[in-house]
Amino acid sequence: MGTPLTESADTIDNTPFRYIFSLMQHESLTPWIETAPFEVRYAETDAMGVVYYANYLVWFEAARGTFCRAYDIDYVALEKDGTPAAVVEAYCRYRAPARYGDRIITRVRMTELKGSSMRFEYEILNADTRQLLAEGWTRHVWINREGKPTRCPEVIRRRVEQARAAHSE
Repeated sequence: MGTPLTESADTIDNTPFRYIFSLMQHESLTPWIETAPFEVRYAETDAMGVVYYANYLVWFEAARGTFCRAYDIDYVALEKDGTPAAVVEAYCRYRAPARYGDRIITRVRMTELKGSSMRFEYEILNADTRQLLAEGWTRHVWINREGKPTRCPEVIRRRVEQARAAHSE
């Protein structure tokens, strides 16, 4: 196990912060998309009264659904066609606690699209104060029915290119 993180530490498990935070600095392929504000439910909190850490990853997933709807991507159809996208990496940096009853917004944007993979970045904000509560990213690999990496579906590439063209105008 690594050394516990302290305020004066400049590493996490011997990994320099510079490396970890450089993983968050990608140029965006799409603009930020925001979820509708939602309220933290009591069931999402832990014994300390703050949102349980794993729920932030659930909120990332919900934001990806919002992203797909915003870009008219039918993810259910892609899965039925045999090309789901598996999460292969996830990272979340917690900045401030969210608590029961807080109103939350999750922002998502695509920052990378390669042959068989894509990467999303996220920000979780307090909807009322716009305070950054957490930020992170996920990397996904498109797979076929046998679980082997496959090319990104063409519909995804088209939608991202359309978004880039509209975003750059």
